[in-house]
Amino acid sequence: MALTIHVGAHKTASTHTQQTLRGLWPRMTAAGIMYLDMRALRRPGHRLDSSLENGPAAARRRSPWRRRMDQASEIWPHILLSEENTLGSIRRERLMCPEGVYPNAVRRMDRLCAIMRRRPAVLFMGVREPLSFLTSAFSMEVQGGHELDFGDYTDGFDPAALSWSGLAERLLSVRGVAQVVVWRHEDHAAVRGAVLRAMLPEAVARYADNPPPAVVGLSQAAYDEILRRLAADANGDPVTIAREAKTRFPRGGDARPLSVADAATRDRCLESYRQDIDRLSRIDGVTLLRP
Repeated sequence: MALTIHVGAHKTASTHTQQTLRGLWPRMTAAGIMYLDMRALRRPGHRLDSSLENGPAAARRRSPWRRRMDQASEIWPHILLSEENTLGSIRRERLMCPEGVYPNAVRRMDRLCAIMRRRPAVLFMGVREPLSFLTSAFSMEVQGGHELDFGDYTDGFDPAALSWSGLAERLLSVRGVAQVVVWRHEDHAAVRGAVLRAMLPEAVARYADNPPPAVVGLSQAAYDEILRRLAADANGDPVTIAREAKTRFPRGGDARPLSVADAATRDRCLESYRQDIDRLSRIDGVTLLRP
């Protein structure tokens, strides 16, 4: 049985990829591929990501998933999972720590590989320039009513220290992870066809549609409006205010994207990202898809 796991990362067009794969579901089924994404993996009371947490309750939730995957493996020649919460989440404590990005990724991936009986898994992961990645994650947290200040969100974490190559090495250390296929989010439009062909048989991948962007972040004007309104009304609902500000000041056109750092930080992050991608391309077990 072949096992493919699309692990995100968050904010790298993962939802777009899932929508694309969902459109191929009839063809994948006909080709012997069982595809599961957040619609099946995040059902209330039966969330796969929750089963990867610590504690006895999470451990009990892993047993039903193991039985379900055992049954699926007897029927399906190929299982394809797409769940960015495999690595963690974009909440500050689950995304950043002195050891790097997604501090719990190894433990969570190890538990998922155990659910899958250590069958050799090929992981697929988009990566993104660190400051852009954290800005986009912060934007989502603002919209969710969890954060307001980027400095508070990063809490001393230096965006330039974010290492995708370090994450890839950690994931490859998990027994059951056979390969990690990686691409830059900045190259998504150019490599999405190659990504799909690496995930799926060519006879399936060639029919992929290209859905419109699924998740759009805040413009600078929307963020400024959120801060202004919350300063004027401390009891205002941040989620409602963020939704209204986003509608009033949408991204796109001449709208300034959200900016949370100075030019020097942006330059440092771009250079560290360039070096990190070079390191990533030289790791045994990593395939970097390029335009």
